[in-house]
Amino acid sequence: MIHPEMKHAYLIIAHHEFEVLQKLLDVIDDERNDIYIHVDKKVKKLPVLNSEESSLTIIQNRVDVRWGHVSQIETEYVLFEAAYHSGNTYEYFHLISGTHMPLKTQDYIHDVFGVLNGKEVLNYLYTDSYEAKFKINRFHFFLRNYKSSQPLIARASQLMWNVFMKIQKIFDIHHHKIDVSTKANNWVSLTQSAVAYIISEKERVLKQFRYSFCGDEFFVPYLLEKANGRFAIHDERRLLFNDFIGGTPRTITEDDFDFLINSEYLFARKFSNSEVSVIDRVVHHINLSKS
Repeated sequence: MIHPEMKHAYLIIAHHEFEVLQKLLDVIDDERNDIYIHVDKKVKKLPVLNSEESSLTIIQNRVDVRWGHVSQIETEYVLFEAAYHSGNTYEYFHLISGTHMPLKTQDYIHDVFGVLNGKEVLNYLYTDSYEAKFKINRFHFFLRNYKSSQPLIARASQLMWNVFMKIQKIFDIHHHKIDVSTKANNWVSLTQSAVAYIISEKERVLKQFRYSFCGDEFFVPYLLEKANGRFAIHDERRLLFNDFIGGTPRTITEDDFDFLINSEYLFARKFSNSEVSVIDRVVHHINLSKS
């Protein structure tokens, strides 16, 4: 019997690539893990997913997730709350996407977090005062349709967003003036106490970050750092390999395989069914490592 305090919760945000998601579930399926999945509300038919050893919860209270929008933060809260209020106690809550894939076995990952011993695990990203002020302390209207699948709506939203940003710059308009100075990857690994604190601050967060731009990269480090030293934060470079081209994470290919399996990274993203062979090789490598 696994002691409940040693269990981990995987919180997964997904909106497509459900074949990849099932392969991810197969790799993290372990009696020491519980899995919670949020599928974007825009997906009309929920995928059929399964696990054998992990408890699997598909969130029913789904959010219509929009890029750069506060709905990304709302989605994270739905997952945090579902796992936290499940009645289980977790050593760590891992927030990941449906296109993540672990590069190590669950034994290895549990050992790593056992050594971290209750630290809040973030992967800090470079930012500066200009970016923080621009993304957090300006009013970012029209983000809901900024990347609409309908080109005319997307272009109109982007035009209106630009107009309002220029007006705010001219008249030096800000809101709240939140003291945000650091940014981290929104894919985090947090303890039970940190998740409890983040949930307790939900009303304030959703109010202060309502009109932010990509606020999901700022609100967790902001909360934890402003908590009067309650939390020990660890910047873990091994947490995720996530290579960007411009502002978009590129798809992992066969060319990345040798680098990834010989690296110290715990997870990589993003994987796609269009490059299924590299996924299968990663899964095969992990399964061999378990034996």
